[in-house]
Amino acid sequence: MADPCDSSCLYMRRLNEMIAFCPSPAILDMEVALFRRLQAFEVEARAGGAPGGSLDAIAAARSSMTLAASRHWLPVTRGH
Repeated sequence: MADPCDSSCLYMRRLNEMIAFCPSPAILDMEVALFRRLQAFEVEARAGGAPGGSLDAIAAARSSMTLAASRHWLPVTRGH
């Protein structure tokens, strides 16, 4: 009998591999490429019948990337 964790663990493992490399904000094309890859991975996971928890984790990773990309940090003066 198949372990119900197999499909969940497979998708979570692949998600962890994808987000383990966090591109530097200076490399904008890499960030866009990773975001698109997460979008495609979410579609693949839905089609593959991934559990809800895995789909939620993928969506959270994708949305956290958009939040991080939308933040514009102002330079901080030193010695104030």
